[in-house]
Amino acid sequence: MRTIFRSILPTIIMIPSIFLGIFTMYHHNISSNLWLQNFGVLLLVSISSYFIISRKIFLKLNSSIIILVGILLLLITFIDNGFSNVYRWLSIGVINLNIGSIVLPLLLVELEKNLNFKNWWIITLLAFGIIAILSFQPDASKVTAFTLASLFILQKYVAKKVQYVILAIPLMASVWTWYFLDDLPSVDYVEEILQMTKEMGITWFIFSVFSLILLPIPFFIFKTEKNKSICVSLGVYFSVVLLSTLFGNFPVPLLGYGISPIIGYSIAITWLMRNTDFEYVTE
Repeated sequence: MRTIFRSILPTIIMIPSIFLGIFTMYHHNISSNLWLQNFGVLLLVSISSYFIISRKIFLKLNSSIIILVGILLLLITFIDNGFSNVYRWLSIGVINLNIGSIVLPLLLVELEKNLNFKNWWIITLLAFGIIAILSFQPDASKVTAFTLASLFILQKYVAKKVQYVILAIPLMASVWTWYFLDDLPSVDYVEEILQMTKEMGITWFIFSVFSLILLPIPFFIFKTEKNKSICVSLGVYFSVVLLSTLFGNFPVPLLGYGISPIIGYSIAITWLMRNTDFEYVTE
C-alpha cells in the first residue's frame, strides 16, 4: 500500500496546479490546443512516474553521460533562432521546449551524486559552466535558482581556503542577469496566469497560490539523512523559480501553459519518491 501511495504521490502533488491552470485557460477561452498539451503531458509523466517508482521500470543510466547530454542540450538552444536575442528553447515542430526547465533538476541530482572531497573542483567547474550557459541565454530565474541550489550542495565540499571566492562567482552571475533582464513581453496564460485566476475570483486565486506553494514542500518534508543535501537543493531550486515569477516575466510552472516545467518537476519528484522510504523519513 505504501508503494502504491508513493507511486501516485507525484501526480497528486501536480494535479492541483495543472488542473487549476487548465480551468483558468478554459474559462478565459484560451485555445484548447494549448491547455490540452499540459493535460497530455501530465498523463504521460504520471504513467512514467508510477512505473519508475514502483520499480516496474528499472533505470540504470551513467551519470557522466546524463550530465554531458544535459549540458549539450542547454548549448543547443543557441542554435535555435530564439526570441529577441533570448535563447532558452529548442523547437521540435510546433512545440517549443524550455530545455533548462527540463534538465536542470536532473543535473542537480547527478552533480550531487558524483560530488566528493576529491573531485569537488570538477563538479564546481561543471556547475559554473551550466550557470554561464544560463547567463548567456539569458535566464535570470534559472540562473538564480540553479546558483542557490548548487551552492547548497557545494558548500560542504569546497575547500575552506577558497570557499568564499568560489561561491561569490555564481552569485555575481546571478546579479548580472537580473541587472540585464530580457525585454520579452509577458503572455497572459504563461507568465500572468495568476492574474487570470484572480480575475475569476479571490477564491480561485488563493487556491492557485496554495497549489504552487505545495510544489517545493515534498523536497523538504520527505528528505532522509542519506539524500538530505539534494532534496533541500531541489526544494530551494523550485522555491526560487516560483518566487522569481513575482519579479519578472517568467513562466509560472505547472499552473501556466508549458510542458517543459511539468517534465522537469516530474523528473525531480519521481526521483524523490523512488529514493525515499517513508519509514526512514527524518522528522
